[in-house]
Amino acid sequence: MASDDALAARFGEWLEGRVGGSVTLGELEAPTLGGLSNETLLVEADWGDGPRGLVLRLAPGGTPIFPDYDLGKQVAVLRALATRSDVPVPEVLWHEPDADVLGRPFYVMARVDGRIPPDNPGYHFEGWVKDLPAQQQRGLHDKSVDMMTLISRVDVDAASLGFLDRPEHGNDPIGQEIGAWRAYLDWAADGEHLPPVEDAFAWCAAHRPETAERSLVWGDARLGNMIYGDDLAPACVLDWEMAVLGPPELDLGWYLFMDRTALQYADRLPGFPEREGTIARYGSRLGRGIRDVDWYEAWGGVRAACIQVRLGLVFYELGVFPDLSWRAKNPVTRALRAVLP
Repeated sequence: MASDDALAARFGEWLEGRVGGSVTLGELEAPTLGGLSNETLLVEADWGDGPRGLVLRLAPGGTPIFPDYDLGKQVAVLRALATRSDVPVPEVLWHEPDADVLGRPFYVMARVDGRIPPDNPGYHFEGWVKDLPAQQQRGLHDKSVDMMTLISRVDVDAASLGFLDRPEHGNDPIGQEIGAWRAYLDWAADGEHLPPVEDAFAWCAAHRPETAERSLVWGDARLGNMIYGDDLAPACVLDWEMAVLGPPELDLGWYLFMDRTALQYADRLPGFPEREGTIARYGSRLGRGIRDVDWYEAWGGVRAACIQVRLGLVFYELGVFPDLSWRAKNPVTRALRAVLP
């Protein structure tokens, strides 16, 4: 990867080709919030009508979290939602699949103003969400759950999102889930047998629910993947690299499990409801009862545990951990044990 100055120079030159004129480019800055599955840079650019905030998202460098990182698919999801749904997403301005330009494929989005709940440490521990009065916390929670159900109500056929189907992994949405994550775990573990993850995976596979429901599943349903406006409503939904088709409970289960994991170490925020309150809100906005919620929460834990297997390798290579034992013994696998029979 080029140095920051060289990267900025090359990006500026590329941007001038896109806008057809001279560009004044500010400093490329990494956001203070964000995950490890991609590289995101913020920059201000002016090509004649005032500065504009841009977000540059590059395919990951180094050891990737996922075996395939299809920026074109992410762009297609964002553009479909922007034009064919009420889900607020960043505007994709350009997509560059040629890795020769910056060393990796990338795309450029318009920056959306607002606040993002912190991830490290999470909003349960400190930050602006924790500092809100309890009543405002409840409003933020409820509006966030409402946004998750809005995502699940997108007409996937009208939005041409059928490319998110995964027939190579199974004939139905849950079969595809299990097949896709089996392939992921095999890749992440690289031949190592990790009993805490394997046992949970086997239980979920043996007790899977039957459903053919094909709604849009965000895949990483968390408050930290939304930008909030002054009214504490989600102004933008981010990070669609894990989007698939399946029942809405996949997103609900992921959200519940990630919340459970954090609550091993922090108190529930005073304005946030207990688990049952979140489930009730989700069901009321979805317009039907929630099905097999315990399984979906456990499955959310299996997915998270599979990712931790890969993250353990990343952290080991970065020198964060002295060995690879964290891959099987971590906060996620501890929380996962609590949701299995």
